[in-house]
Amino acid sequence: MRYKMVAIDMDDTLLNDELKITKENQDAIQKAIEKGVKIVLCSGRASISINPYLEELGLKKEDEYGISYNGAVIFETKDLNIISEEDVPLEYAQYLFSFAKKENIYAQTYLDHELLVEKSNEYSKRYTSITGLRSVEIGDFSTGITRDVIKVLFYDEHEKLVKIAEKLRTWTEGKLHMFFSKPFYLEFTSIHANKGLAVRKLGQKLGLKREEIICVGDSFNDLYMIKEAGLGIAMANAHPDIKKAAQYITENDNNHHAIKEIIEKFIL
Repeated sequence: MRYKMVAIDMDDTLLNDELKITKENQDAIQKAIEKGVKIVLCSGRASISINPYLEELGLKKEDEYGISYNGAVIFETKDLNIISEEDVPLEYAQYLFSFAKKENIYAQTYLDHELLVEKSNEYSKRYTSITGLRSVEIGDFSTGITRDVIKVLFYDEHEKLVKIAEKLRTWTEGKLHMFFSKPFYLEFTSIHANKGLAVRKLGQKLGLKREEIICVGDSFNDLYMIKEAGLGIAMANAHPDIKKAAQYITENDNNHHAIKEIIEKFIL
């Protein structure tokens, strides 16, 4: 099978622990591009947070695409123009904000390429240091947010978030996707938005069959696209449940050029 598109998760997959793309991975990606393969960065990050890596990989061109906010947004890389967006309805977002306040959980949300917080704190500062996003303080979400949002994120200790997820499981069914993108990030997106649905939609736009698409990731937000792919790949450093769903598990982790391994094995 000749694969024509590779959808690559970023944190703990393409990026090493220093949030860098290794030269080995970068060189392999360039070889794949030269063969005409579409490279699509597919992240939970905001589009603007993906942008520096697109520049580094030479992907800021016509007819190149990225997937951000865990599949809620598909965008053109050249100018970050959104071609598809699936939002969390305001009613559901407000329920989550109210719930977070009641449970003393830090919550943040996203609108128009901006990260919105009620008030900056240690969690928002840590998040912005990782993603490079600037947070905007808007005060109480109950009055400050007046329209649908791209996604909602809870940030806290994993054990606490596991209990929160259990409390919300019944309520979210049929309304929203709820998943851990990292042990300390519990995220909520539209029921019509996840990485798998976005990969499928983009593949259809590009005229690709499912069998022609590779998806690679490490965490629960990647599970949707790993299952959707013609070839679903889990990183060596992936969660065990993600490895169970994959057709191939890399020998190398995100610090040892796993993307190079994948491209050399399945593309070149």
